Amino acid sequence: MTKIKFEKLVYPSKRLSFNVIELEDWSLIKISGDDSKVYLQSQLTINMNSLQFNKHIICAHCNVNGKVWGVLRLFHFNNGYAYIIKNDVTEIQISELKKYSIFSKITISEENNFSLFGIVGCKSREILTELFINLPDKNNMLITEKNITILCINVPEERFLLIIPKDHKIIHFLKQKNNFLTTSQQWLSLDIEANFPVVSKKMMNKFVPLSINLEKLKGIDFKKGCYCGQEVIAKMKFRSINKHSLYRLFSVSNSNIPEIGSVVELKKNESWYAIGYVLVSIAMYDGSVWIQAILRNNLDIHSILRVYGDKNSLLYIIN
Repeated sequence: MTKIKFEKLVYPSKRLSFNVIELEDWSLIKISGDDSKVYLQSQLTINMNSLQFNKHIICAHCNVNGKVWGVLRLFHFNNGYAYIIKNDVTEIQISELKKYSIFSKITISEENNFSLFGIVGCKSREILTELFINLPDKNNMLITEKNITILCINVPEERFLLIIPKDHKIIHFLKQKNNFLTTSQQWLSLDIEANFPVVSKKMMNKFVPLSINLEKLKGIDFKKGCYCGQEVIAKMKFRSINKHSLYRLFSVSNSNIPEIGSVVELKKNESWYAIGYVLVSIAMYDGSVWIQAILRNNLDIHSILRVYGDKNSLLYIIN
């Protein structure tokens, strides 16, 4: 357990004013080369043939046992492909992705010449129209203008992810905004609210995509054919043997925030039973804690939960 720190306040999407967030906890990975599409088809959970130029999609990269190395937001980028991923998993995930590429014409590298910014809250679209002629929306989710790639993400509320060359003058404009450099925890809380799975280094190689909500996010294609981990994932799907799901929890505790990997327990009668793990936790503006966790399937909405080792703090399931 860690004491909550309120250095910068984190708000739910409905209460969020305009903010600019430098996404320092995420990395941009570029894939280029003649064999990029074919190679990614053999590695990722989505069908590369269905990825349109004006779309981005959440998917997973898995090991041969179907366990997730990383959750990727994938899209076309600069005559190739790119994905955004939590930067604490980058080194291992890239190494695993390259493992079978020795005979392929493909280059996989972290792009360090770009900065990632999140634009969130009310009037985000209005303020961005000061800078861009066109903006993406729910139908055209990705555009490139002025050498800047802009992704529109529609959940939990409309927000934008900008990929900007580090020497671009627009960065200076963003830094002049009153709410520049809101903590990246704010972006993370929006991913939790949207039920996007947040897989960090500590939780790599532990869960299959079915357990972390990727089927509901259309991040798994069960008809595309062979890819790394496909046999295990398909078997779990068609035999209905997946035993875990992604949950969003909250605690009214204002003293502790559970660490990644903490065990979550369920109260049954007068005893407590381990049923899953914490993926990520966020301290909110009102002293509550939001938690994304992988827990046993089909829990009752009124279940009483706690984090192992924190007997004074109860957790509740958010619908």
